Amino acid sequence: MLKATPKLVVLGIGNLLLQDEGIGVHVVRALRQKGYPDLVELVDGGTAGMDLLYYIEEATRLIIIDAVNGQAPPGTIFKFSPEELDDYVPVAAMSSHSVGILEVIHLAKVMEVLPPTTILGMQPASMSWGMELSPLIQERLPRLLALADEEIREWLQTLPEGQSTTVGEERR
Repeated sequence: MLKATPKLVVLGIGNLLLQDEGIGVHVVRALRQKGYPDLVELVDGGTAGMDLLYYIEEATRLIIIDAVNGQAPPGTIFKFSPEELDDYVPVAAMSSHSVGILEVIHLAKVMEVLPPTTILGMQPASMSWGMELSPLIQERLPRLLALADEEIREWLQTLPEGQSTTVGEERR
């Protein structure tokens, strides 16, 4: 299905109650300070699971930001595409509350509604109870934020002249 208006959806995923598990939500909140045009929708996806499919269906481009267990040192940043997840076969969850982002991506692929997608993530240092990021991840946050901002700006530059305003420019 061809979507009339281009729309970039940035989904910040994670549980804010488990320190670094909430990295995606922290990044999206920080990105809101950048003043992107309306064609960029910044979504605090939290732990919404299957409800995130609505945002994916509306997007012509998608960026997902989440904590990633890549068996790497804490603070390691990852960038990959859904195609790199093709060997991952999600197991059906018992309820919509336990559906993770990988299952949502898989379903969007099956439904043929997954737009071009980039997944940005960071290896957490602590998954303990707490609403603050661990010191190491807090220190690395600006780098992940810069990567997300770069992805957004690159997409905005691909739009035809007049289709978007410049970042931070006031719209009439």
